[in-house]
Amino acid sequence: MTNILILGAGFGGIGAALKLEKKLKNKKDFKITLIDRNNFHLFTPSLYEVATVYGLIEDSFVKYLRGSVTVPIGEILENRKVDFIQAEIKEINLGEKFVSTNGGKKLDFDYLIIALGGETEFFGIPGVKDYTFNFKSIDDAIGIFKKLQEIYSRYESAGKQGQIKIAVIGGGFTGVELSAELNCYVKNIIKDRKLDKKSTQIYLFEAGPLILPVINEKARKTIEKKLKKERILIETDSTVIEVGPDSIKLKDRGETLNFNLVIWAGGIRGSRLLESLGLKLTKKGSMEVNEFLQTKNSDNFINDKIFAIGDNATFIDSKTQKSVPAMAYTAYDEAVAASKNIVNHLKGVKLEPYKPFYDAWIAPVGGKWAYFHFKSLNIGGFMGYLLRQVVDLRHFLKILPFDKALALFFKDLAMFTKND
Repeated sequence: MTNILILGAGFGGIGAALKLEKKLKNKKDFKITLIDRNNFHLFTPSLYEVATVYGLIEDSFVKYLRGSVTVPIGEILENRKVDFIQAEIKEINLGEKFVSTNGGKKLDFDYLIIALGGETEFFGIPGVKDYTFNFKSIDDAIGIFKKLQEIYSRYESAGKQGQIKIAVIGGGFTGVELSAELNCYVKNIIKDRKLDKKSTQIYLFEAGPLILPVINEKARKTIEKKLKKERILIETDSTVIEVGPDSIKLKDRGETLNFNLVIWAGGIRGSRLLESLGLKLTKKGSMEVNEFLQTKNSDNFINDKIFAIGDNATFIDSKTQKSVPAMAYTAYDEAVAASKNIVNHLKGVKLEPYKPFYDAWIAPVGGKWAYFHFKSLNIGGFMGYLLRQVVDLRHFLKILPFDKALALFFKDLAMFTKND
């Protein structure tokens, strides 16, 4: 029996499980096992929608909200020859080829795909971990959702005095999308509760000179113009050096600014589980991989049966000599390539180099407005928003039966257009 173990049920892990099952389902003596701490696949592109949806706070609503961006793994793997184990990983032993869990399970493997995703990087800044809202999980998003409700309830109880200030730290895609959607929430609550239009101010802080530094200048300027039109204050060259219970301190200005809510969107790093494996890691703690997505030991020895994909892997594009950016679709593409190479290795045939494509992205910038980029095609506005919906539906159709994919898509659409 050949055991193939996949760690993590994000875009990469789910993609690998489905692709391997499709390629090996008619073959005997193979076992595919997927392990994750959660019993659901989190659709991270809509996470910011959960944090900012305008609605009630009753438990039934929160439960419905949680279900709008989480896909039960049982539904994804229904009628598929993939075993799923919900467990927290305790140890990964590459030498003896097993993974153990906190529940006492020991899982042997012949082939391993590490797709654990990333962890939030706090850069050692005092107070960030303790006093900011992280933005990585469904619980993080619901926490922000509840905090917003609390802030505005207190504001009204206190006689609507002063100004509510919200800070988003990090000017990448996550920070930009979240700031814009927060603004939609603010506009809805101002209208509904008859508040002054200037009662809330959203700040977007970026340590570097530019927000969205990886995109082209034309797209950046269009997105910046949209954010400024919505009265979001963009503060570039603003390095946060300390965070307090209700404040942040900036490096160059030497001043402390007070905020009602501070959200950290400052970056990700590899899982700390990887640090003791003897693998070659980058400065951000992700695994370096070769052209076939196989991992390397610290002495550059190639592990021919251990693959890494997604946010916890760093693949250097030979054409640009830059790492492939961490995006949902690139994780899925890597899953397809790694799965194919495992099958090729089993057959004893030549492995195929991974050929990355990442000249495409979509940035939702509040309401029914998004910027769509694909190679030389750039579309901003409502059409960009519609294309984003098509991309979302495409993912659901990849992992679910047609009827369930449509049901989830329209559930999301009905829920999140409340904020638009």
